[in-house]
Amino acid sequence: MTKLDEIPVAWDAAGEGDILEPSAVSYVRFLGQKLFDDYEPLQFQSFDTQLLDWLNNVDDADDQKTLFALLTDVFYAGRKEYAALYRSAYNGVISSWIIDVCDLPLFAEDIDSRIRSQVNQSWICPMTDSLRINAFLKTNNLVSQSVRPDWLSLVELADINKIQLYIDKKEIKNLILLEDFVGSGIQASDVLKFLGSNFPSLNILFSPLIVCPKGDAKLSNLTGAIPQLRYAPQLVLPESSIFSPEASKGEPPHHAAARALFEKISGRFVLPAHETMYGFKSTGSQVVMHSNCPNNTLQVFHHAGADWVPLFPRVRRIL
Repeated sequence: MTKLDEIPVAWDAAGEGDILEPSAVSYVRFLGQKLFDDYEPLQFQSFDTQLLDWLNNVDDADDQKTLFALLTDVFYAGRKEYAALYRSAYNGVISSWIIDVCDLPLFAEDIDSRIRSQVNQSWICPMTDSLRINAFLKTNNLVSQSVRPDWLSLVELADINKIQLYIDKKEIKNLILLEDFVGSGIQASDVLKFLGSNFPSLNILFSPLIVCPKGDAKLSNLTGAIPQLRYAPQLVLPESSIFSPEASKGEPPHHAAARALFEKISGRFVLPAHETMYGFKSTGSQVVMHSNCPNNTLQVFHHAGADWVPLFPRVRRIL
């Protein structure tokens, strides 16, 4: 049994057959300084301290190595990465969509200013309150309508007639919906169905920044049922980045050890019915955003309980 007070130097010099790759510790320490230390829900605790507390959730040295190996797979989206995705969204899919729905002359000398003018006249909103719409607007030097609510809240609380009155008053023809991360696609699908059913004359672009394969498949299938909708994600994660409950060909060697570890420690995790050790609906995501950790991500990273200290504590909602 091992209680770590520091990461063993030997872990960085992994040999053949070791579950850790050579220099894995140096790699994680570098990421800790450049990225992980900026994780907002952990801003009053150093990443190095949290890492040791997380590894000490388990006593066996091999289990600690397995957790550490999982950390090397994490896709972490920091502030700079999101700024780049914001710019990519505007310069890519949003501009292309505006050219199409507004029938703009692609080779006009003032095409850039025409695009910006039409985007500014559109209704730019977040799908949920997770997407920081102000950051998107500031990064791209855009203006917006005076009201820019998250549409998940509107589905639950709003008066459809009042929404339509606002659309008519502002002469809105185009709705641009953004979201930072989509896992299973369930929430996004509910919002888009609501829009399609109640606002058929509104051109809708939905451009999430990061999407898991399950969510991408669900949303792609939905587009045929909503004629005025275009779904255009910025980044769709490859299947190879998803941690599946079942073994898959070509997966990293430490995944088998991780599945065995999950089974061994699962009794320490008190989870809602819709979550497993592999996240919400077993999505198997290994994504962490600088602002929060999605519940689609593996539980070992974000779950907090009497018997588990998370590495990336998740700010949850009351369900």
